[in-house]
Amino acid sequence: MTEQDADTEQDVSPPAEIERDANPDTETAQDARSAAELPGTDDLRVAAVAAACTVGLTLLLQYGAGREVPLLWRLLPLAPYFLSLFTKRVDLGGFDTPRNWSLLTIGVTLATFLYFGVVA
Repeated sequence: MTEQDADTEQDVSPPAEIERDANPDTETAQDARSAAELPGTDDLRVAAVAAACTVGLTLLLQYGAGREVPLLWRLLPLAPYFLSLFTKRVDLGGFDTPRNWSLLTIGVTLATFLYFGVVA
């Protein structure tokens, strides 16, 4: 084998950095970590739970229980969400998690439904 043949048989593929940058569909671990740690996602989760509970409460009271409840009471599941937004600067310790705020929202929704759907 000649020296010229050895040079042509070498792997001439581009470095891994160039290949990774050339394909926008590949996601590095650092990119995935930074996307998972976006600051607004926690608020969005609590907001989605509050919105679903508000709509669900309204539909259950209107069509499930056949009750006509004032708007202010039907919007009550939004209160924990706004409370979570306004208490961001207060140190609440381990309570200040999206899971706890969502559970509080669900609890307020169930209490409101039980009061207006069963008791009142």
